[in-house]
Amino acid sequence: MTLVESGPSLLPIEKAKPEKLIYKRYTNQILKVVFIQGPIIAWTIYLVTTKILFSDTAKDLIDSKIQFLHQNDLHYVYISVYMIYLARLALVVNANGARAPTRLGRPDQHIYQVVGEDNSKQALVMMASDGVNGRFNRAQRGVMNMDEGLPIFLMNTLLVSVILGQVATFFLVPLYVYGRVKFAHDYKVSAEIRLSGFLFSMIAEHGMASMIALIAIKAALGDLIQF
Repeated sequence: MTLVESGPSLLPIEKAKPEKLIYKRYTNQILKVVFIQGPIIAWTIYLVTTKILFSDTAKDLIDSKIQFLHQNDLHYVYISVYMIYLARLALVVNANGARAPTRLGRPDQHIYQVVGEDNSKQALVMMASDGVNGRFNRAQRGVMNMDEGLPIFLMNTLLVSVILGQVATFFLVPLYVYGRVKFAHDYKVSAEIRLSGFLFSMIAEHGMASMIALIAIKAALGDLIQF
């Protein structure tokens, strides 16, 4: 079967990668985020704010909130939400692995095939990538990319804000806002320069999710954790 050489949002044939290879690569990246990078972000912010920046009154209020969660078994809420976050990460890895052999570039998220007696099975419908049409498609993708992760980020933000409102309001949410706006504007210009803004937003998203895990651990263990 003859492969389509290239086209709008379709990478050259040599860019095709085996699904298993990319699946493994993304799995390793996500494991680092879950077990190393995310916890480092969350615990560093927590310890710096509660041990250095916050007043004794603010610290006591946080401790009382966590104790309330512990006494009422509300840590299960945080554990459940964190499990949902992990499920979405698994689906992202699955999708990125499946994308690898297709050579589908960004901002496309689907491949459509033209059907009919006069159409080759190799005829594909791709998003426009050049000119004002491509610029609009990339800008629109910037919106959709945010929307896809927004429900979980909002849920995490609400649960973290109940306990550590200052951390959400003055650290992670501003970082998220900056990252998302920069990502969308850069993406509109070119898919190749979108990643710097995306990195800031991912630090905020995974940091907020890791704060959920941190609160769940402290609420579950109660007085066993004295910091």
